Amino acid sequence: MLLSLEFIGEKDKDPINLVLLRWYDGVDGEEEMYGCPKLCLTDQYTCVYLDSVDMSVHIIPRNNCENEYFVNRYIF
Repeated sequence: MLLSLEFIGEKDKDPINLVLLRWYDGVDGEEEMYGCPKLCLTDQYTCVYLDSVDMSVHIIPRNNCENEYFVNRYIF
């Protein structure tokens, strides 16, 4: 999540909560490293309702590599 937005409209209505997400893509043809899948950043962003977010993930940058990341499966 890059940004969290809350819009307040009428008095008796609940606020609208939105989040800005940046997407990652799986690296094709690459095996997992340390039991974690490899990812790379994309240039795609999406603004969605906070309630529609199913789960969070822990993404770790790979040291000394440009645009390489791992999903940490062991934290949750």
